[in-house]
Amino acid sequence: MRLDDDPKVRVKAILGSLDKRKSPDEMEGPLRELLENIDPFELDRAEEELIDDGVTLDDIKHICDAHSRAITEVTEAQENFLELPGHPIYTLMEEHLNILRFVEGLRASARAIREDDGDMGDNTTLSEFGPFMKESQKHFQREEDVLFPLLERHRMMRAPAALWSEHDVLRSKEKEISQLIAKRGSMRSEDFAPAFECRVAQLLSLLNAHFYKENHELFPMAIKSLDAHEWNDAKKQFDEIGCGGPVPRHGTVGFTSAEVPTSQIVEEISMPTGNLTSEELEMIMDRLPMDLTYVDKDDKVRFFTTSPDRIFGRTPAVIGRKVQDCHPQKSVHVVQQILDDFKAGKRDQAEFWIDMGGKTVYIRYLALKDKQGKYQGVLEVTQDITRPRELQGERRLLGEK
Repeated sequence: MRLDDDPKVRVKAILGSLDKRKSPDEMEGPLRELLENIDPFELDRAEEELIDDGVTLDDIKHICDAHSRAITEVTEAQENFLELPGHPIYTLMEEHLNILRFVEGLRASARAIREDDGDMGDNTTLSEFGPFMKESQKHFQREEDVLFPLLERHRMMRAPAALWSEHDVLRSKEKEISQLIAKRGSMRSEDFAPAFECRVAQLLSLLNAHFYKENHELFPMAIKSLDAHEWNDAKKQFDEIGCGGPVPRHGTVGFTSAEVPTSQIVEEISMPTGNLTSEELEMIMDRLPMDLTYVDKDDKVRFFTTSPDRIFGRTPAVIGRKVQDCHPQKSVHVVQQILDDFKAGKRDQAEFWIDMGGKTVYIRYLALKDKQGKYQGVLEVTQDITRPRELQGERRLLGEK
C-alpha cells in the first residue's frame, strides 16, 4: 500500500490543503472531490486517530457532512427500485428513511445547541435518542438473523459479513452518543456541544453510506436471488421480531400463499429414561428456564428452543447456518477457538457471564460426545441468573420461608 492510500494520511493532507478561512459550505465542494473513493467506514477509523493527533472536531464534522450530503444526493437521484408495500425489502427501506430522519433531527438539535452557546433548549430529541436506537436494533436484527442467512443459502457470503461488521461500527457510534448525552450534566457546555455535533455528524455519514450499500447493492441482489416462498418465510420471521421503529405493518401484497413444508415427525420418541410425544417434548423444551441451541459436529445450527423470555433472539433462518456466520466478525475468532478446542479434546466446556440491561446472563458452551466419545457438536445454554444470585437462606415449600 502506498503512503497516500492510507485514509489517515490522505485526509490529513486534504485538511492541510483547505483554506480554513472559507465557510463550511465553501469548503464542502473541495472536500467532496478530494474524499472521492474513500469508504466512510475506513474514514471513520482514520478520523478517530486524527482526533487523537489533534485534528479539530470541526474539521471532522465538515468531512462527515460532505460525505452525508454527497451520498444523499446520489440516493435521491435514483428511483426506488421496489414499490411493493408488504415486501420485507420495502419495509427495510422504509426503516432506513425513518432512522435517517431521526438522526437528521438529532443533527439539527446539535447545531441548535452549538449556535446557542451550549443552551439545550428543547432537548426532546436527545432524550428520545436512547429509546429510538434501542427500538431500531430490530431493523439490524432482522437483517442479521433472517435476510443474511437466506442470502448465505445462495452462496452469497461476503456482502452479509461485511455489512454485519458495519452494523457493529454503527452500534459503537450510537453507544458513544448515548454515553455523551448521559455525561452532559458533568461537562462544560463549550466542551459538550462540539463533541456532540461531531459524533452525530459521524453517525449520520456512516448511516447514509451503509444504507446506500444495502439499498443499491444488497437488496437488488436479494430480490434477484430469493423466490416468493423464501420471502414469505422472511416476512413471517420479520413480523416475529417486530418493526425497527414506527414503520407501518404492511399486508402481503404480491406474495403467494405457499406455506413452509413440514417434515413428518415421529409421534413418540423413545429415550432411556422414558417416552415422549413430539408435542410433549416441544412443550418441555419451550418451558425450560434457559435457552438451548444445538450446533452439530459440522458447526451448523440444528435446533434452538423458543421460550417467550429468550435472551438472545433466534429465527428459523439460522437453521443450517454455520455458527461462525451467526456472530459478528469481531467475536468469530473466540467462537472458532472454542470449537477447535472441543474437537481436539482440550476442553469440554466454556463459560461466560455478562451484564445486559440490568440482568446477569450466564452463557455456557458444552461439548457433546456420543457413547464412543466422538465429538458430535455443541450445546449452548444461556440463562438469566439475576434472581438465583439474589437468593439467601432457604425456602423448602411453597409459602414457607
